[in-house]
Amino acid sequence: MTDIQDSQYHPFNSIKVLYHKEYIEGIVNKKLLPPITLDFDPSNLCNSNCIWCNSKEFRKKNPYNMDKDHMLKLAKFFGEWGIKSACVAGGGEPTMNPGLSDFLYSMTENNVKTSLITNGIDISKEQMFSIVDNCSWCGFSIDAGNRESFKDVHQVDKFDQVIDNLKELIKIKKERNSKTDITYKFLIHPYNCHTIYNATKIAKAINCNKVQCRPVCHDNLYNQDNEKVVFDVDKVNSQLEKAFALTDDSFKFFGIKHKFGANLERVVRFKKCRAVSIMAIYCADGTVQLCHDLRGKEDWILCRHDDPYEILNVWGFKEHLDIIDNIDPNNCPRCTFQPYNELIENLFVEDNMFRDFP
Repeated sequence: MTDIQDSQYHPFNSIKVLYHKEYIEGIVNKKLLPPITLDFDPSNLCNSNCIWCNSKEFRKKNPYNMDKDHMLKLAKFFGEWGIKSACVAGGGEPTMNPGLSDFLYSMTENNVKTSLITNGIDISKEQMFSIVDNCSWCGFSIDAGNRESFKDVHQVDKFDQVIDNLKELIKIKKERNSKTDITYKFLIHPYNCHTIYNATKIAKAINCNKVQCRPVCHDNLYNQDNEKVVFDVDKVNSQLEKAFALTDDSFKFFGIKHKFGANLERVVRFKKCRAVSIMAIYCADGTVQLCHDLRGKEDWILCRHDDPYEILNVWGFKEHLDIIDNIDPNNCPRCTFQPYNELIENLFVEDNMFRDFP
């Protein structure tokens, strides 16, 4: 399905992976370079209870915060390893780790770009300062356009508090002349889809840079019992079109549908998973894991990061490559990197685009 957008040059266009040609060639030739980016989970604790959480069972078994001094050691190592960026998220809620701000500053000092995804419930002023001082972008996962739908999907009554915190972050961004891009994030579910337009009106009124909407996937919930999510596609599309009409030069709306089928369901348009190795997942329980869509899958744990340098004995070696080779995409949940795998397969592996004929 086609995304709802006013330009193809935006952060959610998956074709940007082609910028990293040398990394992709390493993947195809099984000579892996360091990952381009990381998912970094400072905490497995959470102050929300989202109905679609894909790490709920993993967090229950491993209710930890990462130690601050250890995070600073990791930041130094990431710079040495050549990591370009890290999305600080979860796992749990990153703002529940008191060492978050120091970690963000340390990542900047070590020349690693950062972003942050938060539910925004209990974010502190100190953390807000560190976000606008360091992060390329920050996403508030609000997923609702009113208090009632927020309670339905997050199962806590904190909508007004989150909106107030988002306003405060935007205010601090302006005061500190920061370029941090601030996004109102919205996972679409039957419980909240009727509020997409209202959420977008709120986001524009408080001067967010953009809204990002995409469907939730019930099959992205590993080791949990979940009923299939069925969307009223006409209702969703109507809300998306109304929301898009609010786009102007200073405010953008993105309805991300290119990773999904006509009924907003999971699709698999590739034969083999390769893109998984553009990212490493650093979890709060001390493990480095293979895939951010499947945190807690025990046979996909690469190593521990108690010693930051241990990953160098694993990354790109036979055991790591064998795990990737044995992935069957049809047995996976919704794949965040589905478009990356599709591009790698068609352009770099099968050459269906005749790449040497520009």
